[in-house]
Amino acid sequence: MQSDFPHTPDAVEPKWLTATLQNHGTLTPDQQVVAVQQTPIGDIVCVGGEVARFELTYAPSNAGPASLVIKFAHRNPENRAIANNTKMYEREVIFFNEIASQVQTPLTTCFFAAMDPTSGANIVVLEDLRHYQVGDQVTGISFEQAKQVVATLAPLHARFFSSWATEFPEMLTIASDAYIEPFVPGFLGCWEAAMTNFPHCFDNAMGEAMPAYVAGLKALMKRMGDGPMTFIHGDARMDNAMFGDPARGQHPVVMIDWQNMMVSNPLQDLAWMTTSSWTVETRRAHEAPLLAEYHAALVELGVQDIALETITERYDLAVLFILNFHMIIAGAFVPSTERAKKMAEEGVHRAVQAVLDRGLIKLIPGYSP
Repeated sequence: MQSDFPHTPDAVEPKWLTATLQNHGTLTPDQQVVAVQQTPIGDIVCVGGEVARFELTYAPSNAGPASLVIKFAHRNPENRAIANNTKMYEREVIFFNEIASQVQTPLTTCFFAAMDPTSGANIVVLEDLRHYQVGDQVTGISFEQAKQVVATLAPLHARFFSSWATEFPEMLTIASDAYIEPFVPGFLGCWEAAMTNFPHCFDNAMGEAMPAYVAGLKALMKRMGDGPMTFIHGDARMDNAMFGDPARGQHPVVMIDWQNMMVSNPLQDLAWMTTSSWTVETRRAHEAPLLAEYHAALVELGVQDIALETITERYDLAVLFILNFHMIIAGAFVPSTERAKKMAEEGVHRAVQAVLDRGLIKLIPGYSP
């Protein structure tokens, strides 16, 4: 952790970028950045912070990447506090500095990542994947694309499947009080608003079971830790997936935004993807084959003593848990665009239908019909 880096997009100067790219080995000592031009990325201001694209001019010309994407902590003190209370910025910095080099998962190149623990500021300097195609979780992805995502996430899951506790004993886990205590109040403050905003999504047995779900959320999170755990991406919705063209030398898919990386039930990543980024019809048709695909990938990567039945059971638990993510989005944020509203609505609808289709209400801790 350190503090000698730009804390806002406007503070990024050619001299600092020159030193950063030289230290990374991207530029040689006689190459330098002489000018930068920034453009904000994204039209939704959220807890995650600010993201900007920087177009670079070099001497000599074309010495390094034409552009970079740089992430910063949120300027709003309240949003920054929320992110720091849940260690979002710290987790992404740890991922790129300590974990990324140990996995075979395709990743965007990180040139620099740091956090200032005093101010809560952070910075992550990344390769620009502007020539990739971002996934669309509203429209939904295909089964083939989902298999590509599984092939991308499985190496991360497999690498730390039995070793995370000894290699990174201090890492935040889904079942730890350090995660649960700041997380649950956020859900408690918005679940009723989610039901009010999209009442048609809850005109069913799940709506009737919501009081039990709310009361049992902490116990459900503890149960997420009662089984195999490993490092997960933590936000594997398809707006965080960049699909590439292998014919152009690109990876089939690269996951971005590692602020929610943590230790959890690995099926949380799949549940977040299938309930956020598959239509109900696609999930119903391809859910079982995808779980089989994931299980086969883990076995091929060396994970032992994990049965497909266990994968399915852990997936069911994750689907039930992940409903709260959708409700936070649907209840806590005011959509700034029609697409954002549609994303929230579709997420809740798809998640509730997954719970109902798979008969998961009975898994709610303390639930009694």
